Amino acid sequence: MKNLIVFDIDGTLTDSVTQHIDAFKETLIEMGVSEINADFKTFKHHTDSYISKAIFESNQNKAFSKVEFDVFEKGLTDKLSVQNINEIVGAKSLIDKLINNTDYGFCFATGSLRKAAEYKLNSVGILFEDWQLVTSDAIYDREGIVNSAIENAVKHYKVSKFERIISVGDGLWDLITAKNLALEFVGVGLTNEKILIENGAELVYKDLTGFEL
Repeated sequence: MKNLIVFDIDGTLTDSVTQHIDAFKETLIEMGVSEINADFKTFKHHTDSYISKAIFESNQNKAFSKVEFDVFEKGLTDKLSVQNINEIVGAKSLIDKLINNTDYGFCFATGSLRKAAEYKLNSVGILFEDWQLVTSDAIYDREGIVNSAIENAVKHYKVSKFERIISVGDGLWDLITAKNLALEFVGVGLTNEKILIENGAELVYKDLTGFEL
């Protein structure tokens, strides 16, 4: 196994950004939060674990303990589980091809919490093993999540390192993370195409039907 592809999920493999944001905000409101800064890109880390903690503690003036985390995770997952989640066109077909590809391994690194991420992947029929999915439950920063996913892949595929590591994502934070970790980057989606290109992305697909290895 020479190469590795690290996939983001929301907006990259699943068309779930709006549903996730709505569920995120609704859950915090149910937990008593009265003011929510919905401009998530202004937060230090673009992850569910960090942003939910930051918003809750700022508004409630108390720690976002394990109890609150569990309540938040359940609320988020329950709200998403009644939503219809569709794939980004070509996502399942691409993953199915990669399953049998001997040159490319793959894994998933997302700022979402794990149960929510699992629901999204399951909703569109994308198969994955536990080791392949790294989420923000115990990691606040995107670089830490991606690095953990890469480390899992190194162990699973029994390599010392990969010749190429390609990060695939839809957001500016995905591109910044790839740059910080010196990874190749491929963008997905038209929503952020302009800002991705302005910030150095050389390749942005409208969906995953045109993705070439």
